[in-house]
Amino acid sequence: MFNPNPAADGNCTIVFDTDEQKYLFVSESFYGLFGVGAGHLHQNLDFLTGLVNPEIFDGIKQLTDRLAMNESIQITYHLQAGQKQLTEKRTLATDALTGHKVILSNITSALEGVRTPIPFIKPGLSEQFLHSLIDSSTNFLVRIDINGKFSFANRLFFSAFGYDEADIIGHHFSKTTIPQDAYLCEEAFINCITNPGKIIRLVHKKPAKDGSLYDTEWEFVSMTDDSGAVVEIQGIGRDITPQMQIQEEVLQMKDSLEALINNTHDHIWSVDKKLRYLYMNQAYVEQVTYLTGVKPCKGQYSYKHEGFSKQIIDDWTVYYNRALSGERYDIISESIDPVSGQRLYYEVSFNPIYTAAGDIIGAGCFGHNITERLKIQKELVSQNDRLRNIASLSSHELRRPVASMLGLIGLMDHEDFYNPENKEIIAHLFTVSAEIDTAIRLVVDSTIVK
Repeated sequence: MFNPNPAADGNCTIVFDTDEQKYLFVSESFYGLFGVGAGHLHQNLDFLTGLVNPEIFDGIKQLTDRLAMNESIQITYHLQAGQKQLTEKRTLATDALTGHKVILSNITSALEGVRTPIPFIKPGLSEQFLHSLIDSSTNFLVRIDINGKFSFANRLFFSAFGYDEADIIGHHFSKTTIPQDAYLCEEAFINCITNPGKIIRLVHKKPAKDGSLYDTEWEFVSMTDDSGAVVEIQGIGRDITPQMQIQEEVLQMKDSLEALINNTHDHIWSVDKKLRYLYMNQAYVEQVTYLTGVKPCKGQYSYKHEGFSKQIIDDWTVYYNRALSGERYDIISESIDPVSGQRLYYEVSFNPIYTAAGDIIGAGCFGHNITERLKIQKELVSQNDRLRNIASLSSHELRRPVASMLGLIGLMDHEDFYNPENKEIIAHLFTVSAEIDTAIRLVVDSTIVK
């Protein structure tokens, strides 16, 4: 019988009738957990066939064949495809309805939480095999007694941290704990002692023998005897140093980007599809607060900002919606400085924000103060107008009297200076000189900015 309801991806249950050699129950999550199709169980009476190393498969079969009624074993193995590591508790029981022997398997991802400890079993082939499984694990495995001293650690633990058994076994767990994290380890230890069966999670830095530090992630569970008393604590852990380094690099990049964005005078902000502020850099927050007297806040609806007039809100709602519809464009936004009363101009760029799937989830805005630029442009236009006016004056108002002066000088009697006609010409020269002076004054006046 197969369970029609999907279960959690991290665990599954399998019930196998050994007398009739058939599956009575299999969780739907089995297929995702083991990465196989439905045909796998129809073709194989042992669900691990072809999924684990043949030597591991044979060892598990030997352990299963040695089970007494109502006896359980717990084993950890990894799948050949994808190297996924799983923990299985396998129990031999009797079906109350049929009286048949059944194998009940509860399987979890290794770090999803092991609810019961790996058992101690009698010396011999089974113990050797179990230890080989433990030592082939890709996770750390340790046991700590109720006094806080190591009683066991697997091969990976020793090789990763450079310790020998003599360095660890019989020594307090604080030997592999840095002072800064000692309280975390103490709390985890006490929680395990006082909460039997509860999974206690711990993330801390563990020092290697050579002084190197490793970021590690652990799950601890207490082991109890038949009376329920805690006798040991078992921990399964893994090295997460690479992940932590990546996270640290990401945070550093984020902080650097934030610093860069917040050190610019340009305004950078974004809104979601409901026109709520998603992000605002410091320059935008300060400018809006200065202009309106009301500080904008992340998550606030931009169209409900108390400092904006209804007309401004209506205009900007249109701007945002254009970007949310996929349009990229620029506008010139005009504001009034509340202190000086001068006009301020900003060039604002609107850009839709897309997801990896191509869906628009918001609008990103970039504003740049162009007040000074427009002022310079205006001055340049005015200067060009003045230069054109000077050129016009030079061409007409100044050249005409100069031409007249040159003509009069040409009419003068240079041989007989006292010729009566020269007196009349000189009088005309005075008149022309006055005209030249007036034209020059016009040119000078045109160069002065009013």
